Amino acid sequence: MISGASPPIMNGQPPIIMALPRCITLIGPSGSGITTIAKELESLGYELIQPALLDTLKDDDKRAGLHAYIPKIWEALDHGVPLDKLGEYAQDLCREVQKCQGNITIFLHSAIPMLTKRQEESRLKTRLSQDYNLPHQQALEIEQKMLKPFADIAQIKLDTTNLSPLHARRTINLLLNLRIPFETNSYEKVLDHVVSDFFRSFGDVPLLQEIQAQTDAARDFLNTHREYADAIPAEKVKASNKRIFLLGEGSSLSALNSAAWLLHKGYGQLSNVYRIPSSDLRFSEIRDAIVFMCSNSGNSAEIKQNIEEGRLDAAKLVIGLTNHPDSAVGRYCSERGVLFPMNVPVEKPIAATVSVTKSILIAMATLARIGDILDNSKVYDQVFEDAANLPGLLRDIFTQRRINTIAYVAKFLAHGMAESRHGYITAAGLLSDCLLSEASLKAKELAREHLEPIFNSLFHGPLNPDVGTAIYLEDSLVTTDAMKKHVEKLSLYIPTVATVGAHDFGVPNLFVPQTTPVNTLILQLVSLQLAYFLIGLENGFSLEEIQYPIRLSKVVIESPLG
Repeated sequence: MISGASPPIMNGQPPIIMALPRCITLIGPSGSGITTIAKELESLGYELIQPALLDTLKDDDKRAGLHAYIPKIWEALDHGVPLDKLGEYAQDLCREVQKCQGNITIFLHSAIPMLTKRQEESRLKTRLSQDYNLPHQQALEIEQKMLKPFADIAQIKLDTTNLSPLHARRTINLLLNLRIPFETNSYEKVLDHVVSDFFRSFGDVPLLQEIQAQTDAARDFLNTHREYADAIPAEKVKASNKRIFLLGEGSSLSALNSAAWLLHKGYGQLSNVYRIPSSDLRFSEIRDAIVFMCSNSGNSAEIKQNIEEGRLDAAKLVIGLTNHPDSAVGRYCSERGVLFPMNVPVEKPIAATVSVTKSILIAMATLARIGDILDNSKVYDQVFEDAANLPGLLRDIFTQRRINTIAYVAKFLAHGMAESRHGYITAAGLLSDCLLSEASLKAKELAREHLEPIFNSLFHGPLNPDVGTAIYLEDSLVTTDAMKKHVEKLSLYIPTVATVGAHDFGVPNLFVPQTTPVNTLILQLVSLQLAYFLIGLENGFSLEEIQYPIRLSKVVIESPLG
């Protein structure tokens, strides 16, 4: 077992868990969308309280959970407040809600003609229309004047005149999660605002913290250069039958496979490698072979079953890669083989990001070292030399200048997939085998888009007439002329095409500098993670939905062997 540094800490501070405001006041004229936003607040865990009297607010400091006040000012008429004093009462109520600890006031409003239209469509009358037989428009004008004190102090002001209910909910959700005071009439304007100061806006979002942690992961990998080599017992490698089984599930197995193809296509190292899902190990003969298994948690049901049933014991050498040394994988490999801890932050969202990058890097080093032992090559030192600039290149991605480009491409792609939620992702050369599978998976997890991988750019026409979007990954091992022809051919059939790489082929481009094979793989992966996150927001998904999708959680957690 080798030991590494502790999990990286972002910006010198422990990761911050996002927290919603404890107290909200939601108010606006009839028809402005109070019911719609109240449903969103309820879905976020807020208890809805509808105070008609000031006395209700006196117990605010006793409320421990999230709660939202939706003042029913007109109901004060039923409690003895005369109509001519209702304006003063509204001012008093406004002052009192401001005294509530951590209160955020949300004021909804809309153009009078739209409010009138909504009232007529719903056949619901305002209290003034009902009790005093006032026309809708006049009653609404009086309401707006009465609520002006709340409008003046509101941290969030939302004009719902032209907002759909979904976009109204998403706007409030995003602003509350990011704790941003804002006045807007458009979800798109909110997105443009938060993206314009991306890392300040999303600095507390766990998913973004994990994506940014890939810089520290790359640095830690480089600092552990000699330890990986020293930990692998050369005598056991030489005594093996030279067959290497890569064992894992999902992104873990994808990372091992990416590393093997990276060494094959990027560095010319040929090894006898077999890619085996953990559940299929029972059908494989691993006697005297080398088994390299990867599991972020180290406790996946399939791997635990293989360990408990002794299926790994016949191998000459078992190497484990996990982020949890005290797991089943960690304990087994510490006692009987070699354990490489990832030493990355424990990922809170369902989508693996930093663990995938660290897995690829460690797997690449491990397989390169095994290859060097078996055929006396010098690939191990070469891959570390090639990755020397990776932390700096990753830091450059996490700048506002680069985010602006990523955001532009993300918006372009989101609009292209607005109707079908289906597209293609393709590449040739190295990236076809190293990145397409993981890139397709991350699109589902982060953006809810189905990007069908087309390997080796073998695109021979529209496979699906409903698909109008494609992403082309530029590969340093493919000539510029060949890539240009690939993009031109793709554009014949697909109206929305974007590229990721260093060249301008006349379509929107997510820039990634031309560099070494290992750097290209990681830089494109991280750039796509950021793009997918932004596509998810463009599609109207909340931060909660992007980070913790329920259906995907069920797929990962509820293993058939559990």
